[in-house]
Amino acid sequence: LRGQFRGISEAKMIQCLNRLGRDVDIVIKPRQHIRKPGRVEVVSV
Repeated sequence: LRGQFRGISEAKMIQCLNRLGRDVDIVIKPRQHIRKPGRVEVVSV
């Protein structure tokens, strides 16, 4: 994808990562600062 993720659904991205032998964890937790919007973070280990 060369860093271009527009038009790629989350499900398709998870499926591709699984096929590459990667586990995908989705963690939902409360925000520490209530007045700010939530964020999305992708971490590769």
